[in-house]
Amino acid sequence: MTWGQRAIWKSIRWLGDDAHYFNIRRIEPVPADLDSGQVEAALSALLCRHEALRTRFLETQDGWTQQVAAEGTLLLDRVEAGPGGGAEAADRLARELVGRTFRHAEEWPFRCALVLEDGRPAHLVLVFSHLGVDFWGVRELESDLRELFAGKESPAPSWQPLDQALFETEGPGAARGAASVEYWRRTLRAVPASLFRPVDDQGRPERFVRLGMDSPATAVAATVLAERCQVSTGTVLLAATAAVLGAHTGHSTVALQLIAVNRHDERSRRLVAAMAENALFALDVADGSFEQTVRRAFLAGMNAYRHAQYDPSAVDVVLDEARERSGGTLDLGYFFNDKRMHDRWEDLPAGREPDALRALTGRTEISFVGAWERQDAAFFVHTTYAPDTCLLYLMADTELIARADIERLLRAFETLLVEAAAGTENTPGENAP
Repeated sequence: MTWGQRAIWKSIRWLGDDAHYFNIRRIEPVPADLDSGQVEAALSALLCRHEALRTRFLETQDGWTQQVAAEGTLLLDRVEAGPGGGAEAADRLARELVGRTFRHAEEWPFRCALVLEDGRPAHLVLVFSHLGVDFWGVRELESDLRELFAGKESPAPSWQPLDQALFETEGPGAARGAASVEYWRRTLRAVPASLFRPVDDQGRPERFVRLGMDSPATAVAATVLAERCQVSTGTVLLAATAAVLGAHTGHSTVALQLIAVNRHDERSRRLVAAMAENALFALDVADGSFEQTVRRAFLAGMNAYRHAQYDPSAVDVVLDEARERSGGTLDLGYFFNDKRMHDRWEDLPAGREPDALRALTGRTEISFVGAWERQDAAFFVHTTYAPDTCLLYLMADTELIARADIERLLRAFETLLVEAAAGTENTPGENAP
């Protein structure tokens, strides 16, 4: 397997029967002029173009391996919906298919179903295992499928997962991995072994809770700060995550794991595969203003992403070394993931002046997203895209952060950014619980 496949495979194996948590679903509208045969032809072409969609993953005596099928059959379920009921049927079918854990040694990491209205194809439901593809890869597949629907077919990618796996075993690929392992070794010597007290890892009903914040004020404030500091809004959100977590735990240095896309050239950008790995980010959140923290976060983030391609088993050795140095304690279960494909919000509300910006906080909404018995993270912030607001989510282990404090941390995140944009904050930790 590639390093990216190995990285997500560890989490999938850990979750076991609950690994459907990592499945990815999409619903693609079918153009009105296509019939079922043309949809099938487009799907067949998609399978031919991308080896990841026809791969089985196995644990053998030679290690973790991927086996690509040269040919085969993929079942296409069909569901007939009544007039105007296609969208609802597609959503229902997507929820059903995404909720089933893939059997990777026996099936390809791809499921699909066709929803028809009055016999005409209306919606195509696609479900992928994260072991086969990552979110970037799904975007490539969606683009390819739309081209195929339109009767176009650009040249197939020349770089496939097996090519990537070979690249990682020798030459520049292997050298990059070795440099990344050394970066992890250096960085782990400079960060706390844990930000929280030790707790057990036993599953309990609703132990892990995710809340979401819909905050136009956060989006406007992050944009103001990004322009002021000449960085991306993602960097601002990352810095705020570290600052709030540091203030909450009382640590002056915070380590977060970032989800690195690892698409650095045209070859890798067109590759449909699991390429994402965790980048180790470390930031001093105690000194100076929040704007200074943002600027430090930019440099620290660039360094972390630069060293995010590595053999996970080699990093496991480094983690064991760090755990031994700290007397058996090491917890890096704190994550940030900016899942937006846009850095700027396209339809922000007006109101950059301090009073107007603070008034926007009255539109903020906090909602419950979900609860789980087990997760392999203690603190996970991620954001998704909407054109006119910041959608920010925090999942936390309630053994470490009380459920009521999850909302307080989201509010603190907003307050920190709003007050920094208004020019009234002094240090990153002042506005966080």
